[in-house]
Amino acid sequence: MSSWLVIGLMGAGLAALVGQAMKRRKDEVAAARAAGLVPVMGLTHLPEALQKKARWTLSDGGFEQRVVHGVITRRAHDIDVTAFDMETLRQRRGEWAWLPLDRPFRIGPTLSIVVCETDLVFPHLLLKRVGLGDELEDDTALERTGHVAKVTRDALGIKRSYPAELPKTLPPEALATPLPEDWRAYGADAQVLEALVAAGFGKTLAQAGRRDLVIELIDTLIVVYPAALLVAGSDAFADLTETALSITDGLLAASPPLSPRGVEAGRPS
Repeated sequence: MSSWLVIGLMGAGLAALVGQAMKRRKDEVAAARAAGLVPVMGLTHLPEALQKKARWTLSDGGFEQRVVHGVITRRAHDIDVTAFDMETLRQRRGEWAWLPLDRPFRIGPTLSIVVCETDLVFPHLLLKRVGLGDELEDDTALERTGHVAKVTRDALGIKRSYPAELPKTLPPEALATPLPEDWRAYGADAQVLEALVAAGFGKTLAQAGRRDLVIELIDTLIVVYPAALLVAGSDAFADLTETALSITDGLLAASPPLSPRGVEAGRPS
């Protein structure tokens, strides 16, 4: 192989990498503008509670992209918002997992996630609306043949999917709390969910009509993502962010009022 051909191939490879980086940056800026946020580097500003969620065990970690962040004022509350895409580590390994609940669900290879951080503190609760993830469909033939790790796993006879580890804070049986149609919930503290629903959060769930939506509450975080449905384009990304903010509005309105230091002030009897 001539030296000129080697130089040409290296130049083409470098140009492709630069082009991909420019496209990712363009997509990130477009998503940030549509959502009213700004691009940031990574997720280091988020608390470690993010890694205690069911989504983390389902994905086994991952590689974030299109990360945007900002503080948005909603109804006199300042909400710290981070939205991002994450390619799951399981996808890189050519596998997928489902959460072993009484009605299990899987997630897609790339998730679009919105994290809202507030002064409230929640026990771990997971709410799921019916959708594609509940069907536990295997990857299509096209998805597998176009992925080196998946082709290799199939050739070696390695299983394609596994049950994820269920967080200790989530019992596998759904809570008996009455919820709007198509919603189910899991958690060890039914009283908190019952109080939220009675105070108006049930109406918020009924209005959140996006199929396959997952809501996880843990510590100060409200995390919202579609389980297996792709969120493509900046407008869809902004729409998911607005959905998460509306859910956060409902949770704030249904929760006991807080003092300026974040301590529950209690509701008048």
